[in-house]
Amino acid sequence: MSKSFLIFHATLFFAIIFTSCSGEVETEYNEKQEEGYIIPHADYDTYLKECIDMENKINSNVNNPDKKLLEDAMVKFQDFAGFFPDDVKSPDYLFKASDYALTLGKVEKSIKILNQIINDYPNYAQMESVLFNKASHLDFEMRDTTLAKQTYKEFIAKYPNSDLVDDAQSRIENIALSLEELADKFIKDLEKKPQ
Repeated sequence: MSKSFLIFHATLFFAIIFTSCSGEVETEYNEKQEEGYIIPHADYDTYLKECIDMENKINSNVNNPDKKLLEDAMVKFQDFAGFFPDDVKSPDYLFKASDYALTLGKVEKSIKILNQIINDYPNYAQMESVLFNKASHLDFEMRDTTLAKQTYKEFIAKYPNSDLVDDAQSRIENIALSLEELADKFIKDLEKKPQ
């Protein structure tokens, strides 16, 4: 084999490898963009400061939240977890992002973020609240009574000593009732109790 033949094939081989690898990175980046991720790399200190600043602005105006700020913070907090998945703050930021999504009426997004916490951070200190919130969102906002009931049961099995077990059990028993029917039942139950 001639030297030029080898050089040609080596160049072709590396061009193919480079093209296929860059395509994978580009595809992954495009998918992340579609999910709300903004930039491919981030400086930790700068990003953390931006997250803290956004959170402080939101907390200073809790009664009248700025929807644009909530939207930006939701994306920023998800990005933080994406860029720094092993950071102890990542599940906290995801949990806050889920709350912001719910406030913005993006219930499916909120549940998706809660599922991310459940899957990626199984030992998260606030997992009890994460799982109960998921059940509650499925129940009240999505009205997916089958999945909500299943999630309440999972919650009770995982956290049998939780203060929220009675609430979860009550929802399992009354999940088919509308809010109006539930209110009527509550009033009748109160009337039955001895004073």
